[in-house]
Amino acid sequence: MRKIIIIIGFLLCEKVYAINNITIDGESLIPEYDPSITVYNFYTNKDNIFIKIDNDEQELVLDNDYYEYVFDKYKIRIFKNYNKNDNEEVYLKSLNIVGYDISFDKDIHEYSINIDDEDSLQIEYELSNENAYVSISGNGNFLSSDNIITININNETEYVIHTLKTMNVSLIENDNNEVYTIKKEIAKYLVITISCIIVFIFYYLMFKKSHFYI
Repeated sequence: MRKIIIIIGFLLCEKVYAINNITIDGESLIPEYDPSITVYNFYTNKDNIFIKIDNDEQELVLDNDYYEYVFDKYKIRIFKNYNKNDNEEVYLKSLNIVGYDISFDKDIHEYSINIDDEDSLQIEYELSNENAYVSISGNGNFLSSDNIITININNETEYVIHTLKTMNVSLIENDNNEVYTIKKEIAKYLVITISCIIVFIFYYLMFKKSHFYI
């Protein structure tokens, strides 16, 4: 029961403090802001930029050609003096996870899929530059409810896949048993409380009656 209350409270808080829009210097991020996407890119040739989250604006000074701005669950990767249309840019031209549909878009760097009992996923991809170096981490031993697979290209571009593991039925049964036990305890104490009240009223009336005849 306590777990359920905590989860509901978390969801309500998340809804209250939901972000509606994020821009930098009045321009949209890549991809354009969507609450379900948490990793973004932004390209600029300026030494300082203004990032605006809803009505709050903050200035960032870019001392290096690459900067990561992280807040809450979001990460914005800022590239300075870097042409996003440059032929040397490396990215995934295609990405396929065998058995799953992720509707891949090269500008969207984060995806989520629901898995069952797979030990690992079969990942197929095509690079924009065949000479690029690719490393994949986190693909296997899916133990937690949210397992993260990271595809890194030349330490410049990163794609993230959240593999959401189906909740074990036994856990649901345990929660149901816990709720049932709590209900039994409440009923027991309720019966005891009512019984005490009845006994108190009975003795009170008897006391009043005996004094009346005196």
